[in-house]
Amino acid sequence: MPTNYHDASHATEFLHTVIPFNALLTDELNSLAYKLEAAYYPQGKVIFSSRPAPGLGIIRKGAVRMLDDKQKFLDKRSEGELFGHAIYFHGEMKDYVVEAEEDCLIWHLSAEDFVELCNANVLVGEYFSSRLKTRLSAATQVKHSVTQVRDLLKRAPVMVDADMSIHDAASRMSAENVSSVLVVKNQQLCGIVTDKDLRHRVLATGLDPSGAIGNVMTANPKHMAVDASVDEALLLMMRENYHHLPVMDDDKPLGLVTAGDILRAQSEHPLRLVRDIYKSKSINGLLELSQRLTPLFERMVTLGRDVEQIGRMVTLITDAFTVRLLQLSEQHLGEPPIAYAWVVFGSQAREEQTARTDQDNGLVLERDADGEEADYFARLSELVCDGLDQLGYVYCPGEVMALNVKWRVSLGGWKQHFDGWINEPKPKSVMYSSIFFDIRCVFGKSRLVEDLQAYASKRARENRIFRRFMAENVLTHRPPLGFFRRFVQEDDGSHSEGLNLKHRGIVPITDLVRMRALETGIHEANTFRRIELATEKGAMNEDDASSLRDALILINRIRLEHQSKQMVAGRKPTNFVPIEELSPLLRRNLKAAFMLVENAQQALALRYQVL
Repeated sequence: MPTNYHDASHATEFLHTVIPFNALLTDELNSLAYKLEAAYYPQGKVIFSSRPAPGLGIIRKGAVRMLDDKQKFLDKRSEGELFGHAIYFHGEMKDYVVEAEEDCLIWHLSAEDFVELCNANVLVGEYFSSRLKTRLSAATQVKHSVTQVRDLLKRAPVMVDADMSIHDAASRMSAENVSSVLVVKNQQLCGIVTDKDLRHRVLATGLDPSGAIGNVMTANPKHMAVDASVDEALLLMMRENYHHLPVMDDDKPLGLVTAGDILRAQSEHPLRLVRDIYKSKSINGLLELSQRLTPLFERMVTLGRDVEQIGRMVTLITDAFTVRLLQLSEQHLGEPPIAYAWVVFGSQAREEQTARTDQDNGLVLERDADGEEADYFARLSELVCDGLDQLGYVYCPGEVMALNVKWRVSLGGWKQHFDGWINEPKPKSVMYSSIFFDIRCVFGKSRLVEDLQAYASKRARENRIFRRFMAENVLTHRPPLGFFRRFVQEDDGSHSEGLNLKHRGIVPITDLVRMRALETGIHEANTFRRIELATEKGAMNEDDASSLRDALILINRIRLEHQSKQMVAGRKPTNFVPIEELSPLLRRNLKAAFMLVENAQQALALRYQVL
């Protein structure tokens, strides 16, 4: 017989580890603990049936099995898992009977208290919904403390009017002991001035200090909302190489956040590494800095950072290494003879990198290069690609690198490449399209890349036959589910098997979302951003967009955590995750994610009449 469970502190500690209860506050968990009743069941004892609604069972010790009305085995659940709610078995919701597979201790929550809990907490209610997509959405919600920008503000901003003289503004900065001021006009933020601006734009040029401060300000600076996370501010500062960032509450300036503020808030941070990369004077210095990436990656994963933010931060570090190599190479070779853009493809273009990956890059030249010009860019590509390889970003096995003269051509040459792939969509053309439609400028003249993106996007959007071939290619990457929805494992080349979460998990989603980008003319490469824009344009409904986003987050989180554990153990990170490393709960959530991807692929096949 169940008995009241009164060891609330013990129950609270345990429930903190159980999804979805880990989304509750400690006080809420304490309240829940007092409502639990404990019961012991010997092996073979029937615990209850799912109808009428029995409430919720939480397995504290032991294991249970679930059977249908014909005594056919449906599933097994063990410590930390739940039953009693509506459950999908292999894509179909069924009634079930629960038996103790071994001696077990169960914590029971009455049906009335269970309903009250779900009604009081949206996330918990979503998790127990019978819909796969809402349960998956709840499973992707990881609760962790993220410092907001407001927490870094220590004082009100120092503001000056745009018409104030440079001399008076500098005096104000000195009196207030600040390194920057916000410039306003009619009470609206219009610019920012830093010590560096005064040195370079006033003292170095001999500018008359009686002139207006508005003449030397950085106009219309990018800013951050006061309730934004520190990670968002960090990404903006890393991307734009900012050291000062205005913080706003709607249109009202509340203060300034500096790079130093963030660095003081966290001991080792991506921004610190990026700053050190840009200060490095040699390849040897960059090699030393590259050793910090592994522990930094591990720390980001361990702290539970959002997987989208991890991808962007890791990518921005790769970008910083790339840019610094280009800068050092230009110093060695001299000024480039013509304008160019260094572009990246694949996961770096999408800002979705994880642990070390190979390099995929190219050059877009302003025009066809003559003999000496071609030699310059061949040497530049050699220095940068060789440098990246030394830093751990190994050469692309398919030679998609600026080292390959085929991917080091003029804007016109790139347009001819895309014309050939789109006009004659053969298997190799489709493969190249899957790579090169994910493109981003890292250094140089971004207008060249914007021109190329607009051209290629327009051509692809106008050619349905090409998109149909692309759709066929998308359907070659299937989630690892076989008959009866069983996982399909693959050999990773080391005589061990696992789920290939990159090629059978991530790639199917990025391929599906890329198709939506091609259909709607979206130039953005990041998958999360593509989903958002496709939804805004009406190309995806909100439910489908949410499902793919949640599936991508869950699969990526499992992949990142696996790679982090491998790196901590001193092993090379891989994309193969052995099933035995996953808890039964993670397996079910992962299977739900794969099923949603399969549904999206079926919809794509129907849309393009692909068998």
